[in-house]
Amino acid sequence: MKSKSQILVFDFDGVICNSIHDSFMTALNTYIQVSPDHDLPLDRSLHPGDVFLFEKSHVDFFNQFSKLMPLANFAEDYFVVIRILEEKKSEEMKNQSRFDMFKRSISREKLSAYQNIFYDTRQRLQEKDPESWASLLPPFPGITESIRSLSGRFVCCIATSKDHQSVDILIRKYGIYDCFRPENILDKDFAESKRDHLMRFHREHDVSYENILFIDDKVSHLIKVKDLGIQAYLALWGFNAEREHEIALEQGFHLLHLEKLNDF
Repeated sequence: MKSKSQILVFDFDGVICNSIHDSFMTALNTYIQVSPDHDLPLDRSLHPGDVFLFEKSHVDFFNQFSKLMPLANFAEDYFVVIRILEEKKSEEMKNQSRFDMFKRSISREKLSAYQNIFYDTRQRLQEKDPESWASLLPPFPGITESIRSLSGRFVCCIATSKDHQSVDILIRKYGIYDCFRPENILDKDFAESKRDHLMRFHREHDVSYENILFIDDKVSHLIKVKDLGIQAYLALWGFNAEREHEIALEQGFHLLHLEKLNDF
């Protein structure tokens, strides 16, 4: 039986929440607002009822978006992803450094404007039709049951680059709101860096870093906190692929299958 002197920190998108359909829709809808002369395979904004059909009708486009997802960290990065797809350069993005180099070719002003509109676009849909919005963001199968079980043995926390409002709406819908105390959910507005999130949990709970378990689907996030001495796990059910698995193993991180989560 594990003691609650240990903290189990979950990333949200790609670990608890399968956010790819909402991300895909919002990324595209925002892009065509800021780049009206785009060369994308759509001529109007997508609605929640359109997304799955659009994905099936444009399988290659959606698959390329999915493969680039592990290289994106913030909402502004979706502009980079869509621009890469528009310019048909996805095969050139072999690693994070290639992606970051491409991103540096885009003005800071354009990225910031895109990010602001991205969150405004998402918030308008949340307020107008919260049920339709939430239907695009299901939990990964089995994750809510695991969190319910693990919350009896660990202090469960969330460290996310998502906004707090979205997380609140979704964990209520998932039925796990009571598994996380409000102060144990840190979002993009607390800090951009998961490192800052984990350092806050370390201080607030007076728990050593070696007693913090951190699950993320982005290997880049794990690398940035490696020197803290936490127990780092790459969620294999999230947005990553063999490229990221190899990096995780090289870095000494654990590869975690969803069915093994309850073994903690």
